[in-house]
Amino acid sequence: MTTYQLECFISLANTLNYMKTSEQVGLTQPAVTKQIKSLEIELGCKLFHRTTRSVSLTAEGASFLTDARQMIDTFYRSKDRILSVQKRERHILRLGYMDPHMLSLLSKILYSVLSKQQNLTPELYQDQTDKSLSRLVNNQLDLIIGMKDSKFSNPDITFTFLRDESFVCAMRKDSELAEELLKKGKISVTTKDVWDYRQIIAIPPYLLNNFFSRGRHIVPVNDDIDNSICSNANEAYGLILSGFGYAYLPEHEIIGHPDIITFKWDDSPHAPFGIYSRTSSLKEKTSLEYIFLSEAKRIVNAAG
Repeated sequence: MTTYQLECFISLANTLNYMKTSEQVGLTQPAVTKQIKSLEIELGCKLFHRTTRSVSLTAEGASFLTDARQMIDTFYRSKDRILSVQKRERHILRLGYMDPHMLSLLSKILYSVLSKQQNLTPELYQDQTDKSLSRLVNNQLDLIIGMKDSKFSNPDITFTFLRDESFVCAMRKDSELAEELLKKGKISVTTKDVWDYRQIIAIPPYLLNNFFSRGRHIVPVNDDIDNSICSNANEAYGLILSGFGYAYLPEHEIIGHPDIITFKWDDSPHAPFGIYSRTSSLKEKTSLEYIFLSEAKRIVNAAG
C-alpha cells in the first residue's frame, strides 16, 4: 500500500470525479484508475461503484475511508516531525491521556518542563487506556498519564506511581439529591446516601464488556434503578447538567462548574494514578521522559 494509492482513493472518495481527482493529485486519469485498481486488488474488494455517469463508494470503500485518512495523516505527520527534528534540532515528546479533563494537570507539568526544555515539542494523543498502552509498547507514544490498568503487564513498560486517586460524587446543585444532602449538612456521602437515586456510570468502552457483561462493577450500582452508562467524563457531565442523576468521578476529572456540586465519597475505592513509560527511557536522567516524570512528581506532591 502506497501513499499514491491512499491519496488517490481519499481524493476520489471526496470528489467522486476522476477528472477532479487527477487535477488534485497531479496524475492523469488513467494513472488514477491504475492506483485505485491496484489498491482494490491489494485489499481484495471493490472500493467504488463505477458507471459511465457516476462514481460512488461501496460499503467497503466507506468503511476503509476513515482508516485511509488516518494512515495518510500519520505518514505526513511523521514526515513533518522528522524534518522538524532534522532542521531545528527539536525533540518530540508524545503524550497519551484518557480524558480531556486530564489536560489541566498535563498543562501544569508541561509548563514546568517547557521552561527548562525550550526545544521540546509536545504532541498530545487522547484515547482509551488499552489503545494508548499498545501504542506505547509499539514506540508510538513516549508517556501515558492516567489510572493504572490492573490487567496490563509488560516487562518493557514501567508504571510510575504519583498518588492514590479516590472518587468524588458529583451532581447538579439544584437536584433533589443535592438539596436533600445539603439540608442534612452533608459534606461527604456514603453509598447508602445516594443508593436510591439514578446514577451515571462513566466507563471506557474497552472495560465495558470486561466488567458489566459479567455482572461486575467498578463502582457500586443499584441495578433496580434506570441508570445511564457513558464512556467518559465529558458525557457524564453532560448528563449531570441535564439533571439525570449523580456520578462517581476520579478526583482529577472534577471541574469547577457553577451548576455542579461535589461531595467526598466516604466509601470510595482508591486506584493508583501515575505515568506509564518505556523502562529503557528512564535509564538516563537527561531523557525527556525522566525530566517529565520528575516534574510530574514535584507538581503532584506540591498539590497534596
